[in-house]
Amino acid sequence: MNFILQSKDLMVQIISIILPFLGGGILSLLLMRNFHPKSTKVQKFLHGSKFSFFAITFCLQTLFLPFLSLVFESPSNLVQLALFAEGVLIFTSLVNALSSKPLVRILGGSFASLLFAFHLFGLLSPSLAYLQSVTFKIGSTTLSLFGVIKAIFATAALVWGALGISGYLERQLKRQGQLKPSVRLLVSKALKTILMAFSFYIGLTFLGIDLSAFSIFAGAIGVGIAFGLQNILSNFFSGFIILVERSIKPGDVISLGDGKVYGVVDKLYARYVSVRTREGKEHLIPNQEIITNKVENWSYSDPCVRMEIPFRVSYDSDLELVEKLLVEIAINTSRVMKKPTPCIKFSSLIDNAVDLKLFVWVEDPKNGMSGIKSDIIFEVWKAFRAHGIRIPYPPREIYSKAQTFSEEEMVDSVT
Repeated sequence: MNFILQSKDLMVQIISIILPFLGGGILSLLLMRNFHPKSTKVQKFLHGSKFSFFAITFCLQTLFLPFLSLVFESPSNLVQLALFAEGVLIFTSLVNALSSKPLVRILGGSFASLLFAFHLFGLLSPSLAYLQSVTFKIGSTTLSLFGVIKAIFATAALVWGALGISGYLERQLKRQGQLKPSVRLLVSKALKTILMAFSFYIGLTFLGIDLSAFSIFAGAIGVGIAFGLQNILSNFFSGFIILVERSIKPGDVISLGDGKVYGVVDKLYARYVSVRTREGKEHLIPNQEIITNKVENWSYSDPCVRMEIPFRVSYDSDLELVEKLLVEIAINTSRVMKKPTPCIKFSSLIDNAVDLKLFVWVEDPKNGMSGIKSDIIFEVWKAFRAHGIRIPYPPREIYSKAQTFSEEEMVDSVT
């Protein structure tokens, strides 16, 4: 009678194992035919591997456990063993689907097979108990060997998953054409750092370490980060002050470093100001330098700028004619404003010439000033040459010291 009951219980368990396998096969086929994701990797994960089949079978197998215990009042040793085997197969198929490296696949399959073998021969529970009994202390924290191994495997799995997720997000960001490469790189690096930090945090939690023990270490890191970010934060708040005060704005013509940097403000960023010169060069000037150093804003309150061009003529020149010619040339030069009218100012009388300056107003200094100056000087040279106005040369005196020779020295030099 016991043999019949045991045969009946064995048959019930075998049926409870076979039926979920059949159901998993049918449902996975239906999933393969009716569900077609756009991503090729998702397709390969669901349909190319056996993960979906083993996962569905595992879920159906779990549903049969209450029926065995409540309805049939039958033991479930074989069903539990089948569940463990299906879990091992799910883990192996998951590793094979997510990784293309042979070493990772071999290690994953070997680890899962070793666990199944230990469970099959009843060695898994004693081994876990032994690993938990091996303890050691780090300071006031007591750690077990099992906890260390669990934390290592959990951290490795989480780091692997974090790298996979960050790689996927990085590929998705590369497809966003409206984002600049620097922004895409910044976001991807930030996400990768956050995911890696979260993985290590979970690993330390599995290890059972009180994270408050790292408060001093975290404080030291915080101080180091604060010192490292000092200039960055200074530039950030300087940029905020520039935006609030509107001391410079896009389109302004500025000059820095005693005229070494001259150009148009292109854009204002959180850390620096972009200044584009006439040569096409773009200077990225930190906001802190804008705040602390001297900046000449040629168009702060008025876009019109006055430019002066010095000249020098000889004393015998007709100064009224010189003034007339310079004013006419300035008025006829492109980009020079007619009002205020260009004017001449005589600055000084030196030893051989009369110094004067031509003042003109320009309404678009962002397009450059050297071109206007070049055009005016060239036209003035032609006008001075046509009207006989002489530009004096600086006086030079040459003194020659006389030297006398005797008649004998002169004869010797000749012979």
